[in-house]
Amino acid sequence: MESDKQGTSAELDSRTETRITEMPTGAAAPAFAPNRKRKFDPTKPLDAAEDEAVAQFLATPKSLREFKSTAELGARFGLSRMTIFRRTKEKHVLDRVEYLLRNYIRAGDLFALKAWPRIVRGQVRAAVGGDTKAAVFCLERLSVESPSPLEELLLK
Repeated sequence: MESDKQGTSAELDSRTETRITEMPTGAAAPAFAPNRKRKFDPTKPLDAAEDEAVAQFLATPKSLREFKSTAELGARFGLSRMTIFRRTKEKHVLDRVEYLLRNYIRAGDLFALKAWPRIVRGQVRAAVGGDTKAAVFCLERLSVESPSPLEELLLK
């Protein structure tokens, strides 16, 4: 009985070995993801559409999200909430989220810089009109080296 088991396993091993060695070189890619070690490039979208959607979901503010919940995101791609949650913990997804956030912050800064003169003009008008918060805003942004008598009076 033991010899039959050994013979069977040896036979199975030899069949498996020949299948692996006789695989044609131009064969189609396997259905599973290959275990390649390549450098991750966060500037490019992720290979899997689901992973890219998860990264976009995490990087986008709640008020601007296309999908309002992880369940809705999972339903769109046919995944469970738990699968979406697990993908939010994967390193390549988090690296992509970090890249997207940096870009969104940079874009927001540029938008604020373009509008800065208009913002300051509005605050100055409000300060002249009696808005104390606007006056404090203007006072904080004065480019005076030493405190002026007006500033000392306001701070007392």
